[in-house]
Amino acid sequence: MKLHITYDHPIPINAFEWTPATYQQTPHMHASLEIGLCLSGKGTFSFGNKRYAASPGDLFLVNHEERHVAQSDSDDPSRYLFINFDAAMLLAEEPGLLLPFSYRSTHFCNHIAGGSALAQQLTPWILTIADELKEKSPGYLAMAKSALIQLCGRLLRHYNGLLTEDERLIMVKSVHQVQSLATLVEQRHREPIGLGELADELGLSVSRVSRAFLETTGYRFSDYVSLLRVQSAKRDLTGTDKAVATIAFECGFQSLPTFYRVFKEFVGVSPIVYRQSIGSAQ
Repeated sequence: MKLHITYDHPIPINAFEWTPATYQQTPHMHASLEIGLCLSGKGTFSFGNKRYAASPGDLFLVNHEERHVAQSDSDDPSRYLFINFDAAMLLAEEPGLLLPFSYRSTHFCNHIAGGSALAQQLTPWILTIADELKEKSPGYLAMAKSALIQLCGRLLRHYNGLLTEDERLIMVKSVHQVQSLATLVEQRHREPIGLGELADELGLSVSRVSRAFLETTGYRFSDYVSLLRVQSAKRDLTGTDKAVATIAFECGFQSLPTFYRVFKEFVGVSPIVYRQSIGSAQ
């Protein structure tokens, strides 16, 4: 099962607490990346065929390729704080920060033991992100994003040291290819663009760059283009008084029905409702 994630803030980061069921639920996956902190109780956290015991202070890393599910102990149910975020934000900020999440599942330990040096480094940043998004004090969006970058930077330094030189070169090359493609998409997402023409410009095969893009970001190329167009539309909806139809076509959508459908898939509400809700909140 693949879940669709919507975000509760103008930046693509969510923070939420959750208590897993005490029975086995259906594993799921999602395009977003995730870090879970066990706050209390006991249980297990499964990733495919991998199964980890969970106790307070433990951390779990989730990428966009692995099916996963947590389960609580019936006598002492676990409770988690999850930070859920969009890979596209790190791609735009510093692509290398995605490396810890570009793992091959069979060779990766998703569990970071509570009390370990790494857990002690990461936990304060997880709590900071959650606090900033909850309190919404002045500057909270920048503070939450900064804390996430600090968190992922520390993950990068840790996992970079565990890679062989060949693994590091392969992953870095893949991320750089994705960064080059993402830069072109950022520049031209308001225009009609196709993966084939951009891959030709970069001197890459369509199949190679398509696979690398999906593995690194969790997005198919077409979905990433749609994401950028929706982000542009959100800015225009709240920052201008242009008509919705004008915004749709200027942001690269070829028809109004497509714009409305894609916008609601990513944002959760229609463009008109979004404009009204942001306006009433100001």
